[in-house]
Amino acid sequence: MKTAPSDPDLTFVWPVKKGFPFVLFVCVAGSLFAHAATFFLFQVVYPQRVTIPQPSPHVSLLTPSTPENIALLRWIEAEDPALIAGDNSVSPPALAKVQYRPSFATPRTAPLGAPAEKPIEVRFPPAVDQLTVPGPPVSVAPVSRTPAQASTFTRFSGLLSARPLIENPPLVSRRQTVGPIIPTVLLVGVSAEGDIRYQFLQQSSGDSAFDEIASAHLQRLRFAPAEVVMTWAHATIAWGAEVYAEARTAAPPDPEDR
Repeated sequence: MKTAPSDPDLTFVWPVKKGFPFVLFVCVAGSLFAHAATFFLFQVVYPQRVTIPQPSPHVSLLTPSTPENIALLRWIEAEDPALIAGDNSVSPPALAKVQYRPSFATPRTAPLGAPAEKPIEVRFPPAVDQLTVPGPPVSVAPVSRTPAQASTFTRFSGLLSARPLIENPPLVSRRQTVGPIIPTVLLVGVSAEGDIRYQFLQQSSGDSAFDEIASAHLQRLRFAPAEVVMTWAHATIAWGAEVYAEARTAAPPDPEDR
């Protein structure tokens, strides 16, 4: 193989081949020969088409001519669904003669009548003679709202009423009130050792300060030990006369001081 002189302006040397490409010709000819031989060696033979003729129609009649048909007809008649779907209800005798009777026709409890009307008594003030000269005004003594002179006490309900108290200091209230107050009721839970562990306010006295005094007083109490783990009861603190302030009425001014 001869190479032509390369161009001096190129960086790499590129050989120039001249001649007929026999290798490519041989490859193409060999491929054609191989495909032609394949068509002669491997031939596809399709089977012949087989046509099945359509069967002729066949009709079977169930006639009572043979014992087999007679047994089949009897079985079809026994399995008829119309026999089961039919309503064969029997009406009771004298059904149309029964008369309807409502439940409210028979009274069971006599209805309550209207309450008796009480006569209304109208009280009129006594008549006043317009010709009578009015006299001096009558002084009325002021009504004292101070409750009865009773001291403050604490009362327990349930099992705590029979349980003795080991520590029972007196209740001392430094707060006083003028208006009436109601007893304070708390739900207390006492442990087996006798200490009051829980307190829940059930009824307020009307003054939160007295409720706090009652709660602090219950914390200082201690009951005798018991086998019950927790005893629940109500503690009622009835406020006595020492929590009420005495009403002080101002004395009328002396005419000589004017």
